[in-house]
Amino acid sequence: MKRAWYVTSNPDKVLEVEHFFGPGGGLGVLRHAVMEILEPQLEKVILAKAAAAYQALQVPVVVEHGAMCIDALNGLPGALVKPLWESLGPRLCDLVTAGQPRTVRTLSAVCYCDGRKRQLFQAEVEGELAPSARGGGGFHWDPIFIPRGHTRTFAEMNLAEKLSLSASGKAYAALRQHLGL
Repeated sequence: MKRAWYVTSNPDKVLEVEHFFGPGGGLGVLRHAVMEILEPQLEKVILAKAAAAYQALQVPVVVEHGAMCIDALNGLPGALVKPLWESLGPRLCDLVTAGQPRTVRTLSAVCYCDGRKRQLFQAEVEGELAPSARGGGGFHWDPIFIPRGHTRTFAEMNLAEKLSLSASGKAYAALRQHLGL
């Protein structure tokens, strides 16, 4: 029996969740687009997204949203990274010019909503912005993010390695523990 339904329209996120939770892992998948508010603060975005998903589907839901905070850009784009990435793609690397710090924090928020309450699980990973995109795996900023202590981007890692290091993998682990899966 499914304890909750992971809601996304992103097939790459479906692959990550299915890999992380495994088949029959108590978390089903519903492919459904959820309205996302335009807001740089991750917590505000994820709480609104969870409420919208529950309102639309009327079943216990789990949603995820990420943020990328680039120090040289005063923490932007934050949770607005999706529209920026869709416009610029790997050219996002070019926004940080020579001599500026390339330090970055990636964040992930996972929210469980059962219609009565929303439970938030957040994680953060520090790293740096690659000079240019590298690797053929992953999605969104994976080709341009190098986690601290590593030399490869997430796109150069296999899925299991990426999930063991990524903010989303850490947030999923906290959710899994909370749900007892």
